[in-house]
Amino acid sequence: MNLGLRIKKIIFIGQDKSSEVNFNKAVQFVHGASNTGKSLLVEAIDYMLGKSSLRQVIPQSASYNEIAMQIDLDGKPFTLFRKWPSTDFEVYSEHIYSKDESKFFNYYRVKNATKKFDTITDFYFQNLPRPTILANLFGEKTSLTIRLLSRVFISDEEKIIGTKSPIVGGDSNENSKNKYVFKYLLTGKDDSEVKVITRGKEFQSEKRGQIDVLEDVVQSLALGLNFPDESIDSLDDRRARLDTSLAELLTTIDDSQEQLSEIVSEKKIVSQLLMTASERLNTIKANLENFGILERLYLTDIDRLSSQEEAAFLLRVGHYSECYFCGKKPESICDDLSDLDMLAKASKAEIVKIKSKYFELSDTTAGLERQKTDLCLGIDSLEKKLTYLDAQAERRAPSLKLEDNNLSEIRKERASVQSDIKLNKQINLFRKRLQEAELNTSPKQYKSEEFYPEIEATASFCEIYSEILAAINFPGEHKVEFDTKNTDVVIDGVPRDLNGKGVRAILHSVFKIALLIHCKRNNLYHPGVIVLDSPLVTYRDPLKSKHGELEGDEEEMAKTNLSEHFLNFLHSIGHMGQFIIIENIDMPEGLRGVIGVETFYGKNVTAGQRKGLL
Repeated sequence: MNLGLRIKKIIFIGQDKSSEVNFNKAVQFVHGASNTGKSLLVEAIDYMLGKSSLRQVIPQSASYNEIAMQIDLDGKPFTLFRKWPSTDFEVYSEHIYSKDESKFFNYYRVKNATKKFDTITDFYFQNLPRPTILANLFGEKTSLTIRLLSRVFISDEEKIIGTKSPIVGGDSNENSKNKYVFKYLLTGKDDSEVKVITRGKEFQSEKRGQIDVLEDVVQSLALGLNFPDESIDSLDDRRARLDTSLAELLTTIDDSQEQLSEIVSEKKIVSQLLMTASERLNTIKANLENFGILERLYLTDIDRLSSQEEAAFLLRVGHYSECYFCGKKPESICDDLSDLDMLAKASKAEIVKIKSKYFELSDTTAGLERQKTDLCLGIDSLEKKLTYLDAQAERRAPSLKLEDNNLSEIRKERASVQSDIKLNKQINLFRKRLQEAELNTSPKQYKSEEFYPEIEATASFCEIYSEILAAINFPGEHKVEFDTKNTDVVIDGVPRDLNGKGVRAILHSVFKIALLIHCKRNNLYHPGVIVLDSPLVTYRDPLKSKHGELEGDEEEMAKTNLSEHFLNFLHSIGHMGQFIIIENIDMPEGLRGVIGVETFYGKNVTAGQRKGLL
């Protein structure tokens, strides 16, 4: 969530003393006499936003050596401390007046982050994805920084009355970046997709490198040529001749192969029959071997059962006398003899079954033996026929083999020719690219109009600008057009920079305010703070002000109560942001108590009044 920045208080810290300015309300009006530190206040805010240095513009500043600024960043309170001078920041959580180690947040540097220290931009943008901004029309880029952004929402007195675009900074080297920061705020689109244009010496170096690489490629490809002295046309002729020879030889080979086709076909049939017969013979041999084993088992079982029957018969002979071995009487032997009788009968029956199976097996074995004999005779005949066919084919093969060898040689030569044709085409292509590279000149930078903001965005901005002019009772019809070339506005047909100082100042201020409202209405990022030094300079005293007498358009505006309408309008949009106004003129009486006021009385100070900033 990005709620933006709100400055709550700035504190100048010295040895055993301090001086502070509160910014408690959405609109804070700081005014007073000249040389009371108003400009220093603006510069101090900028200093706490990462400006490299802070001038000692008033004598009193010499006794202060540090500045603290209490802020709310995205709704969270922080206090920043920075020595005067220094390039480092100490940041603490919450709003504090002195450093409390228990609330220490982090150290930051003005620029050039290290492994241990981030930049002050990293602090202020901790909740903002860093957009990529164009640095120039060569497509070179930079990241948005708090310094670039500060030029959009802070305007010192010199800048606010100047003729340059309100978003252009004082450093001409930064003007392009300033314009692209404005474009980003206006559209929400960064420049990360813009292609970088190589320029100057870097381009010449890349060009030389590209030429060297292409020359190496051409030389490398040329080494792979089989016929380096022949042109593509010559190679095409050779390929055509080889194609003709190849076609003729293929016809001859087809004729020779046709003569062999019958032999080859018959060989296939004979080979298949031989393979089938051999497989059948192997199967019969395996079965005969198994049947032999089974036949021997049958004979063994018959011998065992015959012995068993004979033993039973002998045991039954003379069973009416007393048993010679055990002494049993005939009446006790009868049961045992009955069992022996049953055993003898069972043995006879089993012998009959086995003999039946044995005879069946013998018949089957005899049949297999006959098949085996027939197969052996058939296999012998097939082998003789296959030998005969091989001899026939071999007598016809030498001529076909020679033709195949010739075919291989022609195909090999044709492949080499075809390869050379392809390589020559690649060589010609790279030679063309080499010539194009040598003819290349340094590319021109992009045209500025390629990066103008979209018309829809500038139209919305101009509409808001016109609304503000009407709200503050600015004289005229309030017709606003956007000058994309100068990144400025044209009011009722008059460019902003052609007006007098005071009118330029108020129109500069409206520019900054309109941008903030545009961003808020379109849910685009804006820090939400605007600091304006002397936006109402039109209402200066011509005799006392360093800006001298009023010009014609300034005199007309000075007769109106635009200053009161201007401040009242800022109060009405206080929910959108924070507005800090630094002025030499007095506060319009009708707004006292409505907006925050801080007065520096200068030499005319009386008891209970504040003389100046420090």
